[in-house]
Amino acid sequence: MPAATISEPKRPIIIGNVAGAMEDCPYAMHRMVTEGYLDAITGDWLSELNIAWNAIRKHDDPTKGYEVGFLEQLDDCIDIIAEKKIKLVSNAGALNTPECAKKVREICESHGHGHLKVAYIEGDDITEYVTNPKKQQEIGGIVHLDHQEQKLDSWDEKPYCGVAYFGAWGIVEALRNGADIVVCGRVTDASPVIALAAWWHNWSYDAWDALAGALIAGHLVECGPYVTGANFSGLRTHIDGLVDLGFPIAEIAHDGTTVITKHPGANGYVEELNVRAQFLYEIQGTKYINSDVTADIEHVQIEDTGEKDRVRVSGATGSPPPPTTKVITVAIGGYQAEATFYINGLDIDLKERFMRQQLEYAFRDANFSELSIERYGTAAVNPRNQASGTVSIRVLVKGKKREDIDEKVFRQHLYALRMQFYAGYHMSLDFRTMVPKMFMQLFPGLVSYTKLPHRVVFPDKTINIEHHGITQPALGKRPSKETARPIPLEEFGPTKPAPLGAVAHGRSGDKGDNCNVGLFARNAEEYSWLQSFLTVPRIKELLGEDWKESVSVERCEFPQIMAVHYRLLDFLGGGGASSTRIDMLGKGVAEYIRSKTVDIPVKFLDNPISWVE
Repeated sequence: MPAATISEPKRPIIIGNVAGAMEDCPYAMHRMVTEGYLDAITGDWLSELNIAWNAIRKHDDPTKGYEVGFLEQLDDCIDIIAEKKIKLVSNAGALNTPECAKKVREICESHGHGHLKVAYIEGDDITEYVTNPKKQQEIGGIVHLDHQEQKLDSWDEKPYCGVAYFGAWGIVEALRNGADIVVCGRVTDASPVIALAAWWHNWSYDAWDALAGALIAGHLVECGPYVTGANFSGLRTHIDGLVDLGFPIAEIAHDGTTVITKHPGANGYVEELNVRAQFLYEIQGTKYINSDVTADIEHVQIEDTGEKDRVRVSGATGSPPPPTTKVITVAIGGYQAEATFYINGLDIDLKERFMRQQLEYAFRDANFSELSIERYGTAAVNPRNQASGTVSIRVLVKGKKREDIDEKVFRQHLYALRMQFYAGYHMSLDFRTMVPKMFMQLFPGLVSYTKLPHRVVFPDKTINIEHHGITQPALGKRPSKETARPIPLEEFGPTKPAPLGAVAHGRSGDKGDNCNVGLFARNAEEYSWLQSFLTVPRIKELLGEDWKESVSVERCEFPQIMAVHYRLLDFLGGGGASSTRIDMLGKGVAEYIRSKTVDIPVKFLDNPISWVE
């Protein structure tokens, strides 16, 4: 393998993020391009969930399937972007990238900026392959991401569309050919950031360490304000004035080392602890697999620089990617409808049991593929008002066909039961939720990346991107291990029952049907306890009734940021597009675990992170 090549050092590229999700803050782009200096902007408008939702939109109207919110922001900002010569890379093309790029050109021309070069990335839409078993064989077939004995061609569902996760080099080629705006579909979350850094610093394909550093930079900023103060368990010490948060900026140096920051005037904060939290979000272990690089992130360092709102991230090392890339195949899973009921007062358990037996009897002959009756919340004892003494019951049904849950099957039965229910019966009066709605089923898979077409499309030319062919074998099953040198818990001294979150921060998220949970300590002694306390059996115990034997656990550690990390496979009830869970994306799992009462060394509780008496 040739030695990695990096050109002579150039100043860091300054990249601002303007979206962390579909329909994100509608003025984030405008503020980003007006409140300070930037070389480029990116945004992450996609997720597994809205790939499914865009499939529904495209099913209803073949001209749709892209993220309209991106175009609305661009229309508001294109004059400033053109004046300041800011590069823009967006993945808002979703399932209809050519149409999204066409709309971008129309916006440019309508503002008098027809000179701007707009390109789009083509090839990630692999619908023609996933819907045709014969064509699947042309690309070597598609196997399940986590259960590789399962293959797409034997899936019970009928594929409707599919996307492959492309890497950065198509975007790099577009930029090298003068593109001002690059519109992508399903590239990896970090690909726009990796591409801008690789273009700016003129990295080669085999600059593995630098690429790994840019991958982590992209990972940290792709969720927008998650790294500037949002979704962080340290809220207690930062809550005052924490409104209308600014979006993050990554300053990526020639070696991939990055400073995460924000515009000085933007609200929020960037500190070591909340950057550590975002680092742990949605990762799948100590190896971060990307289409362009495999990043070893076990020894990543995250350190305050000593300057306000500036955190340095370093220590990722890279190696070649596997020959495969991730695929999401979408099928029309069926239809679903739901209703929410409320129970308060005394005998809540008895009332819930009465309601369940009524519902199960009423629907005994229904052709549902699933009936979910879930209780949420706990009523206060001697409640201060009716709301605090109330729990909710969510009734959700699914059917393969709309008529399986039509008005006479679902809504009519629920209406009829209203006069037969428990004392104090009341329900949500938003009856629109009882109308059947289509939902999508997802098959996360792996496909041979080298066999997929990868093209950059300009109005006057198309450039084929040849894969460099440098790969390494796929990782296979991720390793899982307990801490190397556990310390007997009694050596930490007397204990007191308290929530785990009194001494541990946390972050969790989703990847398909999997949930990741990262918990981290504030100092070395607390981390020694956390390492010894948080075993695999312990996490199962803390999950309580949410733990199922069908779920498998992988455990690893990140010593430089004092974190213990778990991956819970097959935990989310099928994943966000079709799960019946309220927390279908696993965002609240870490907070649930932090709320569990455990025996904590008294000496750690003088200054708790969170506290529940």
